[in-house]
This record gives sequence, C-alpha cells and structure tokens, in this order.
Amino acid sequence: MDFSQRTKMVIGEDPFEKVTNKKICVVGVGGVGGAALEGLVRFGIKNITIFDFDTVDITNLNRQIISTRDVLGQKKTQVAALRAKSINPDINIKTFDVFIEKDNLQLIKNEKPDYVIDAIDSVKAKLDLIEFCHKENIPVISSMGTGNRLNCTGFVIDKVEKAAGNGCGLSKVMRQELKKRGITGHTSLFNTRPPESKAVNSANGRNAPGSCPFAPNVAGLMVAQYVISQLL
Repeated sequence: MDFSQRTKMVIGEDPFEKVTNKKICVVGVGGVGGAALEGLVRFGIKNITIFDFDTVDITNLNRQIISTRDVLGQKKTQVAALRAKSINPDINIKTFDVFIEKDNLQLIKNEKPDYVIDAIDSVKAKLDLIEFCHKENIPVISSMGTGNRLNCTGFVIDKVEKAAGNGCGLSKVMRQELKKRGITGHTSLFNTRPPESKAVNSANGRNAPGSCPFAPNVAGLMVAQYVISQLL
C-alpha cells in the first residue's frame, strides 16, 4: 500500500503528484529544520537537499526530532537522511555537511530548488542566504527565533516587518539588516508574542536560549505546510 494514500485523499492525486516532484532545500536540520524536513518527507516530497555542519548533541534531545541517544555525536545530515529513508525508501535525499555562508551559496543554486527553507540561527549566514535567494529569484522562507517559549500560540507566517515589537532579538536584527540590503517583505515565521524567558549562559559558556519540545517542532511543521501550500 502507498504510504501517501491518506495524504492524496486530502489534496487529490494530480495535485499530489505535481507538488511531490518539486525539489526543496532545507538549510539547517536542528529544531525547526528537522521538524520541517519530517513534515516534507511524511507528506511525500521526493526530492530534498539538506545542509548542516553540526553533530547531534545531548542537549538536542529535548526538542530536535532527528535526535536520539543512539545517534549522539553523528552528523546531523547523515542522521536526518537515514531517518528520511526509513520513512520513504524511495526518497531522493541529498546531503551537504557544510556551514552555508556567502562563499558556498552557489551550492544552493546548483540544486535548482523550487523552494528553500532557512532554518539556521547564524545572523550573517541567514542574511547572506536570504539575499542570495532574492537575487536569484529562488522562493525562500525563514524561521525567526523559537527559543525561550513554552507556549506555541502566536506563531504566524508573514512579512518579517510585521514582527516588530514581538521581543524576538533575531527578528529585530533581521528586519534592520535586511532593510540595509534593500530587502523588504521577506516571508518569515515568527511569534507575535514576546519570549517567556531570557537567554542564559549554558554549560559551554555560550549565551544560549532555553528550549522545549513544542515551539521548534510546531514552527517547523508550519513552515513545511506553508511551502507545500505555495507549491500547490
């Protein structure tokens, strides 16, 4: 039996075939990106390319859907690809174990994606990726901050300018820096409510946001659903 049978019942056979043959790039497969990837794979998307340079850490276990104790220390791209294959053995999933930055953005273009999901948390890399996609006319959606939240309500997808006043530091910086680069109206997922706590120093000394299982995974699934709806 086709594992996508129930999905086809929702949208119809022809639209399903149309959208699942598209190619999507997911940049970052941590909390938000991993959940977005999960949604795309279970929906039936056949061609996905993922980019990430990190390994699975014990601190990922509380929220990142690709992480289990069995894969601690392994490359996230490898773990994510194996998980995708375990759901759909016929998927064409390509991996790049790299940190996406200005010097290697051509890798994105070479994939000829129909959509790019930006789920990275480095401001500079995020800005460079968004600017590149806008210049190359590649549809792209970005996730803003999902940390320091227990409550999932308030997440929306809209122009990043609409995030003003929501208390998200990442949203604020991105609005300011994108404006400097002449980019307005960039599609983003963000929360309309302020964070519930502040970033604190983690065990490794980094000023890291708190996290829980709920917000990143809800955000990732919302992003995946949005991309599917746009491709349909």
